[in-house]
Parts: sequence; C-alpha cells; structure tokens
Amino acid sequence: MNLTDKILALLYDRGELTSNEIANSLREDEENVELTLKGMEKEGLVFEKEKGLIFKKKVYSLTPTGLEKAKKAKEELEEKANKLVTAIQQGEDPQVIVQEYADLIPLMLAMSLIDMMLLQDLMFIDFMNF
Repeated sequence: MNLTDKILALLYDRGELTSNEIANSLREDEENVELTLKGMEKEGLVFEKEKGLIFKKKVYSLTPTGLEKAKKAKEELEEKANKLVTAIQQGEDPQVIVQEYADLIPLMLAMSLIDMMLLQDLMFIDFMNF
C-alpha cells in the first residue's frame, strides 16, 4: 500500500487532519507526507483549508473523488488487517509477519483495526520504529 492510499484511508477514518497529525499517525516523515498531499491535491483527491478561530491551522479533507478512492483503500486495509490477525493467531513466523505487514501496522493501530494486545507475541520487534 503506497503513502497516498494510507493517507486516503486515514482521512476516511478520521476526517480532517493536519499534515503533522497524518505524519505522526502513519509514522512517516512530515516532509514526505506534505509532498504527497500536494500531489493528491493536484489529482483532486484532497483539498486544504484553514480551521480554527484563534489558532489557525491547515487541515486536509477528502474531495468526492478522494472519498471514493479512500473507501477502497480502507477496505483493502481492513482485509490486510484480518489477514494479519489470522497469521498471528495461527502462529506464523514473526519474521514473515513483520516483513509483510510492518509498514501497515502503525496505520492499522491508529485506525483501531488491530489491537496492540494482539501484537504481544511479537513484542521483541519495535514496530514503532518503522
């Protein structure tokens, strides 16, 4: 899943977010997130607006086109989350699980698609550094 799809899924789940909130949720570099968001704006997937009366901040929201793509991205992520849960429950090799899902685990946790307790068997690996 590429960064654009991750951002779409997160915005679909959470609504309006700043680039910093997106970067923190995805454990991605904020500069990369901002560049991706600018590209997504050009594609008509998101739009930027100012929010707040006293403390203004720029937030990103989905356009109708972005909403359609975001729904598909979230469904794909939910499918992968279900596969991850199954893999952990069936006792698959933790190294294989990490290779396949490490970049998606922070997003799955942020969207409550998986529970942190589920990952307790894999605790020797620090997923938050990915």
